[in-house]
Amino acid sequence: MTMTAGLDQAQTDASTMHTEAPPPRVRISWVELTCLPCGEVAGYIENERLVRPVYPGGIRLERGRPRCGRCSGLLFSGNRGEANTREAIG
Repeated sequence: MTMTAGLDQAQTDASTMHTEAPPPRVRISWVELTCLPCGEVAGYIENERLVRPVYPGGIRLERGRPRCGRCSGLLFSGNRGEANTREAIG
């Protein structure tokens, strides 16, 4: 009797393990911001809303527009892609 109860419990545990969905993987959509005059990669836009400079002061705002922190040049979009972690961006 205890052997059957143990098998039933093991089968129940195994069936719940296979029916659980794996946790969703974090996807970060990114766009590179590159300076037009000097060619410096100033930063990245993540998920269409978060701007991350590559180095402190890499992106400045002038009148609400992003500018290169090195030469004050215009920034334009460069490479783009998707990543699972911030380390994989770029």
